[in-house]
Amino acid sequence: MTLVVIFLAVLASLASGCTGVSQQVAQGPAPVAAAQDKVAEAAAPQALPVINSFMVTPATIDRGQSAVLSWDVAGARELTVAPAISSGETSTIARGSELVSPSSTTTYTLTASNELGSITRSATVTVTASGERLVGFDPVSGRNDEIDLNWEQLCLSTDYQVQIAKDAGFSIVVLDTGAFRPADVTSPGAYFPAGGKIGFGGNPNSAIASPGVLEAGHTYYLRFRVVRAATGQWLLSPWSETYRFTAKSGLATQTPSYGPMPLSPVHDCTGCPVSQMSFSWTPFKDTAKYRFQLAKDAAMVQILAQADTFTTAYHYSGALDYDTSYFWRVMAVEPAPSDWSAVFTFSTMSQPAPSAPAAAEATMPLWAWVVVAVGSVLIIAVVVLLVMSRRRAA
Repeated sequence: MTLVVIFLAVLASLASGCTGVSQQVAQGPAPVAAAQDKVAEAAAPQALPVINSFMVTPATIDRGQSAVLSWDVAGARELTVAPAISSGETSTIARGSELVSPSSTTTYTLTASNELGSITRSATVTVTASGERLVGFDPVSGRNDEIDLNWEQLCLSTDYQVQIAKDAGFSIVVLDTGAFRPADVTSPGAYFPAGGKIGFGGNPNSAIASPGVLEAGHTYYLRFRVVRAATGQWLLSPWSETYRFTAKSGLATQTPSYGPMPLSPVHDCTGCPVSQMSFSWTPFKDTAKYRFQLAKDAAMVQILAQADTFTTAYHYSGALDYDTSYFWRVMAVEPAPSDWSAVFTFSTMSQPAPSAPAAAEATMPLWAWVVVAVGSVLIIAVVVLLVMSRRRAA
């Protein structure tokens, strides 16, 4: 059944109003007719409807669960949603919400119309099998969304092990954290960062896969176990129940990281100037303020400069060392902070060799200048004596 929301009371009042006006027009003078035209013009819409929002929350549910379909519309006389949904929830022509429980993945289309025409907007709710979850993909970089993990503490345990595999038998393990201690042992948890491996994780034990971007469209399996108790005793508990999730289809990765990318100096640039160094990077979507860091080491510990800027550029007025590698990165600060970008690097130019006269002047000691001066005086004295002796002989 198509959802049709109409203000019956408003239409009834408008109809009665129009009847009253028509009676006045039949009995009254011409100026009343002119007033009627103005009322009709004011009531007529001036533009197409506007759909401010049309969404389903949550976007992914298990089969048998429900989601809320909500909308916010302006300037519409009629709304319809297809496929049909119930109309038992409270709603108006402008705002409303409905509880939906589709048995399979469904795309709902909202149509808002008035006398000038109609516009549409769609929202999709993804329905998965019970116990299965979908991990999204960023449409630009192709990297998977973050996966948050949490579980109950078992018998005052402190250290755990997490495995993610491509098969239910865990013969193809793509991530094995080894033993790790969560930040809060009473409420243990971990996370698989977007497009990357768990920060505290160990090495994978499968040669065909490595930690990183998950494969789009592939189903993965997850399990936990205890490896150490609060008493300090190392032990291995049975593995937990196996959980399953699927990575949504996405695009192939096109950039080393999702975020700002360097424009100047380019990554691995060599021969960069040591003074009046300028940095620029690509913009990050909807970002109003950035944070810039320049350091002497790749770990970004020896910070030379840190500044917030409202543009995608920064000018460093300090002096850098010759023939030295430096590292820099940026992040979004406002309206919402982002992760740091990849760390970019550049090397400064070699120190130019001094000119020959300058080198000679710089390396000649003072005593050498004294010897040259004394020798010059002696030579002049000898020449004078020779000249005088020749005159006497003549």
